[in-house]
Amino acid sequence: MIACFVLYLLLELLPGDAATQLVGKDGPEAVQKARAEMGLDQPWLMRYISWLRGLLQGDLGHSLASRVPVARLMAKPLLATLLVSGIVVVALILITIPASLLLGYQRSRMTSLVSAGAITISALPEFVTGIIMMGVLCIGARILPVLSVPGPNQSVWDRPITLVLPALILWLTCSAGIFRRVRAMVSTYASSAYVREAELAGLSHMRVLCFHLLPTIRGGIGQLLAQNIPYLLGGAVVVEFVTSFPGMGLTLTMAIANRETPIIMGICALLMLVFVLFYTFADLPSKSNERITAVL
Repeated sequence: MIACFVLYLLLELLPGDAATQLVGKDGPEAVQKARAEMGLDQPWLMRYISWLRGLLQGDLGHSLASRVPVARLMAKPLLATLLVSGIVVVALILITIPASLLLGYQRSRMTSLVSAGAITISALPEFVTGIIMMGVLCIGARILPVLSVPGPNQSVWDRPITLVLPALILWLTCSAGIFRRVRAMVSTYASSAYVREAELAGLSHMRVLCFHLLPTIRGGIGQLLAQNIPYLLGGAVVVEFVTSFPGMGLTLTMAIANRETPIIMGICALLMLVFVLFYTFADLPSKSNERITAVL
């Protein structure tokens, strides 16, 4: 609630409002009339309390300009963003984590090359990674469309190819961070006595990795995935803006430009809830270990 209050206050401190953005060119009288119709002539604290009361009742309010319910405006963009995030999570589980385990345990030249690439990607902001990917895949190779826009009267379900570029950018960004941390965990436990004993017993690298190393670090891998899910929704704001993908990120960007406070607050409240839930979930294994240690 404190975060929502601070966000609402910061939005009020910005110059202009939705009425100015909508009819600012028509003169002060038109702006005042629009402000009265939108309820912006009321004190900001009263408007915040009204919004908070609606939120607690499951009502996100209405758009200031169109009077369409915010929940309806968020539905399609949210589904599109969740679809992209789901694709990325599946790719992380099926590709990134197995590759990180294998490369981290083998410590080959390929591991060094992938580590260098992971560090480079981690150092780049998402929009830079997105621009590079667009230049290579869209302009250079012409494999994907430059903009991930479905087209008139179409959705991402009608043109699945629009999902590829945003998902690829988010997957690369998440994979870079996960690879470095999984490799560090594997390197740490690979030097343990029980792993050395398994290797000296003649077990194959795959058996050692699956039956000795993986059970030890699976809790840490679960934490990494739980921490990356909130990032997928938050990082989508930048990626969707760069690729023009019609998800929650682009909707939030447009709402900020139009000073649509109810839409901004609705999306940000959802993001805050996701962050709190998944970071709490990520902390559960460490808290369980602390309890076990205390008992012992």
